Amino acid sequence: MPPPASTSSGRSRITRRLGCLAWLLMPFVLLWALAKTPEWINDFELARMADRVKAYPRPPGTTLGDFGPQTKVRGGDSGDCRYTIRFGLDVDLPVEQVLNHYRQAKIEDPDGRLGDYEVSAWALVNEPGGEAAEDSAPSSLIIDLDGTLNGGLDLRCM
Repeated sequence: MPPPASTSSGRSRITRRLGCLAWLLMPFVLLWALAKTPEWINDFELARMADRVKAYPRPPGTTLGDFGPQTKVRGGDSGDCRYTIRFGLDVDLPVEQVLNHYRQAKIEDPDGRLGDYEVSAWALVNEPGGEAAEDSAPSSLIIDLDGTLNGGLDLRCM
């Protein structure tokens, strides 16, 4: 009667095959991580700016809206990235007063410059067919901070 087959040799063969597969895939994983690193760095810098925007004192009579700051990066020209940081505010003030507050703010952008961005606002008006008076205060605003950052090797910016 032959001795029972050892299962350890079967496991080691599978383990060896998986190890070889991992070694074969390693260059591709490293290349992918190398290509994504500039994107991760830019996203990190934008997240830091979004935190600075959130921590910046809001105008009196305003509170943060239903969602926190959101960031978006898109291609620009000559290797620069265009970014947008968007956040909502519940307001009791006229739109121009809120815009002036953020236009005068000196919040450091991802490139280390102070106030190097444009500010715009989206007002949600609940009057169908009518227009709100220029000095009236909407109940909520969406604020956009738009600027550029040096894209470096970020593939989204090329």
